[in-house]
Amino acid sequence: MLTLPLDSTESTLATAGGKGHNLSILSRGGISVPEGFVVTTSAYRDFVNQNNKRLLTRIEATLSSHVDDLDEASAIIQAAFRKQKLSTKLQHEIAERLSVLDPKINLAIRSSATCEDMPDASFAGQHDTYLNVPHSKVEQNIIECFASLFTPRAISYRNRNNLPNVDAAMAVVCQCMALNQTCSGVLFTANPLTGQRNESALEAIPGLGEALVSGLTEPDRYVVLRNDGGDITIKDKRIGAKSKTILAADGGGVKEETTSLTTFEVLTESEVKVMVKIGQTIQDFFGKPQDIEWAKSVDGKFSIVQSRPITTLFPTPSVPMYPLQVFFSFNSVQGIIEPIYPAGQEVIRRGLLGGLLRWITWGKHGNTGEFIQTVGERLYINTTNVLRNVLGRKIVTNVMTGVDPASAIFIKDLMEENPDLEVNSGVGPFFLIRLVSFYFIVLPRFFTCVLFPTWMRNRLFRRVDKFVDSVEEKVSNTKGLSELIDLQKEVFQSFFPTGIAHFLPRIGAGLAPLWILGKLAAHLPNGKDLVLTITRGLPHNVTTEMDLKLWSVAKDIQTDNESLQHFISTDADTLAAEYLRGELPDVAQGSLNLFMAEFGMRGLYEIDFGRPRWREDPTPLMNTIMSYVEINEDHAPDKVFASGKKAAEEAIIELGKVLNKPWLVPFLASRVRQLAGVRELPKFTIIRMMGIIRAKMLIEGEKLVSIGALDDTQDLFYLKMDEIKALVNDELANCKRIVFERKAAMAQESKRTRLPRVITSDGFSYFGGTTKIVEGANVFSGEPVSPGVYEGRIRVVHDPRKSKLTQGEILCCHGTDPSWTPLFLSAGALLMEVGGLMTHGSVVAREYGIPAVVALEQVTERLSTGQLVRVDGSSGTIEVLE
Repeated sequence: MLTLPLDSTESTLATAGGKGHNLSILSRGGISVPEGFVVTTSAYRDFVNQNNKRLLTRIEATLSSHVDDLDEASAIIQAAFRKQKLSTKLQHEIAERLSVLDPKINLAIRSSATCEDMPDASFAGQHDTYLNVPHSKVEQNIIECFASLFTPRAISYRNRNNLPNVDAAMAVVCQCMALNQTCSGVLFTANPLTGQRNESALEAIPGLGEALVSGLTEPDRYVVLRNDGGDITIKDKRIGAKSKTILAADGGGVKEETTSLTTFEVLTESEVKVMVKIGQTIQDFFGKPQDIEWAKSVDGKFSIVQSRPITTLFPTPSVPMYPLQVFFSFNSVQGIIEPIYPAGQEVIRRGLLGGLLRWITWGKHGNTGEFIQTVGERLYINTTNVLRNVLGRKIVTNVMTGVDPASAIFIKDLMEENPDLEVNSGVGPFFLIRLVSFYFIVLPRFFTCVLFPTWMRNRLFRRVDKFVDSVEEKVSNTKGLSELIDLQKEVFQSFFPTGIAHFLPRIGAGLAPLWILGKLAAHLPNGKDLVLTITRGLPHNVTTEMDLKLWSVAKDIQTDNESLQHFISTDADTLAAEYLRGELPDVAQGSLNLFMAEFGMRGLYEIDFGRPRWREDPTPLMNTIMSYVEINEDHAPDKVFASGKKAAEEAIIELGKVLNKPWLVPFLASRVRQLAGVRELPKFTIIRMMGIIRAKMLIEGEKLVSIGALDDTQDLFYLKMDEIKALVNDELANCKRIVFERKAAMAQESKRTRLPRVITSDGFSYFGGTTKIVEGANVFSGEPVSPGVYEGRIRVVHDPRKSKLTQGEILCCHGTDPSWTPLFLSAGALLMEVGGLMTHGSVVAREYGIPAVVALEQVTERLSTGQLVRVDGSSGTIEVLE
């Protein structure tokens, strides 16, 4: 059939489109939905396939020839739609459906595409709706709805969401207008601004909803709290001006009216609560928060004319809403905006952080990794129990202030406002024993580091190399994936418990003197800048040393004409493929081989075990080297690093003089420079172990590919540890389906351009930084983390694999991890959306002597590539010059 009743049990997304199918579900569920029918997608396909697919052929040809001019493409396609008539069969079915409806009640004709009102793509406002349509004009408006599948905004929306254009189909909802409608509006069953699932947001206007959708009038707005016990409370109410109204016109169509009565309330508070309850019922039908359009008749009856999922909400953790729980983003701390592979999630949840928690709690917690939730394919750490502990909340807030000051402020406010986060525990006896025993081990080592920094640092590097060698030997001796997975769990769970007593004293002995110097210089006008300058050109940092060795590779290429010309004239993807095949010019290939032997286990978002390493995909490195070979001698990274070292030495002398502490300042500063660089060593050690284990897993994965268990070796990392062991034992059913679904989930989640830094169990999502905008000026500010002033052009980078930074450009990004640091050698300054004084990008920026400002909310959207700005890393201000 080409049409279906609105309440038909035959309705599906494929036949009735998103809007039509959702209304069908509600109609059958007892929700008040105005009667009507749906012109199905079969009718649309018959329409475009008439006359030997003439219209469909025209659509395909036009979209192919007008890729860069969607307005023109849309105009051509829609004109072709209007020249064609509905089939005789469809006309007869429409007439039959209309015959059972009251001819005096006009209809709303609404587009209902198959790819709209879906859980991950709402298409809100992309297609056309026609109100108060007389029965005689229904067919004409159905064609207009068909044509609206190809408005410029609809084509663009499908392109952005990787949805096919030609395969899309349109159904049309033909629905009676609400009888004697007095007002209308929208209801969000979750607060779309904050994400809170226990709040509804309602907007109401007099007349038809078109005035609200088009922004013609200011509605009454209500934020309604739905308490745990079912009580409904109006939390906030703002009465809009409502100076203009759209009403149904006599004879069809709509008319606009202006009124001076603007302060009246459209709904009573009891009606608001009734509508919120209806919304909750609808949400229960679909199992997801809904964006609902409603209308109210003169008799007080509410009708639902549309319901679709709210697609902009960030998912919630899998915990009860009450009592309130607080989760902090692991991704934000690591500068990772992308989803984390399931295998990577397991390594962090059950391995690294799980092992640390097990050690702290004497095996009581951390075994299952439930304290870390996967939300939106990212990791969020449940900090609730720590925040409710008298000692834990002090530790967390102090650490977070250095890592993410904006989130620290938000969490402090949350603890003060919410009784669920009141302190309910102190320091337990087992934790106290662990703490005291730990201090007895760490404190002597700390003071030894202060007295003998070089010896203790060198001893640590030898210990780490020996540990990594032992892991490599154990990995080489494993037989099969099952043994390798067991070893992987053992290695990562034991890393922090065995390593923290060695890393912490060295890092502490390097950073504590820096903190002391900061306190001593706090009263000086330039005291903070002088202290931070001491960290420029910081030695013994494995990541900095990696960058300088990559620069050595670039110098080797510069001195070999064949290699240089090849890198200048070839794109990064081709260079990467040639390197993997061993086909680069000899000098370049040999120099890169030496670099990869030492650092090939690193890669983009490297803390994610599932991510390919540079030795698997060297494309990002090729982009960086292509930038490096264009750097002239004056800006050579090794010279920049040496200049930073000299600046640090001068700062030490000056600070000693102005503080009148010529002995103490050099002593403290020498400890900073001898030991602070060790802070990168724990993560580097983890990455080395990941590289060893991952390489063996890829070899074992090839065996699974050869027998058809997997399609690709990388598919192995879409599985969890237990699933991999089950796969090896032939006990994992539908393995390829699991991989396919997880790939799809990660692909969908990777479209997010913003991540909340903190989320709560009621759905609240905190995205913000500390950005402050100066009114009347092109100036905004964030957190200053590396001193200096720099003026230059912006380069917005979302993915370093696809970006090449020209010398002196200002790197503007969401966040960074060590794989980004080669870009720092070309950057003139750094701007980041996330971070604090002690996050990776901030520390590296100081070491390289480039100004940096962080905690700049949406800076990658606020600024665009090519803009000229002035960055002040001392005050934290950014001035847009053009």
